[in-house]
Amino acid sequence: MTRWMAAVGVVMLVGVAHAATLYRWVEPDGVVTYQNTPPPSSATHVRVMHMGSHTSPAAVRKAVSLMHPVVLYGAPHCAPCQQVSAYLRRRGVPFRAVDVSRGQSVLRAMKKKTGSTTVPTVMVGKQILVGYIPSALKNELTAAGYPKAR
Repeated sequence: MTRWMAAVGVVMLVGVAHAATLYRWVEPDGVVTYQNTPPPSSATHVRVMHMGSHTSPAAVRKAVSLMHPVVLYGAPHCAPCQQVSAYLRRRGVPFRAVDVSRGQSVLRAMKKKTGSTTVPTVMVGKQILVGYIPSALKNELTAAGYPKAR
């Protein structure tokens, strides 16, 4: 009985320690992956982040936002832009909103950065999403490592 309890204790401790570590790596095809399991041997640019066993979703969001900042290029009277903004706020994703109606220089900067002048355009790290497709935005944020909801 004592051995069984000790084994269960070790498994629980390993599970807690394992869940507190987040791995980030780049696949050979350039895809950036975040998981709580170690990367395959083919991975490059591996980062190990020790999140602590009591890390809050807010702390995870902050850590991910430093590596994959979210920028929303939009305009004040653009309904899809407002939908993207509302979704990001509901999900608790920190983001920077850029109002492209403020002038040609802002629009040129957007075009240079994203290759697009369509609003909304969302950058999640280096990934660019043109238009508002809820499932695509959700998947991109999840792939970047943002927690699913508050």
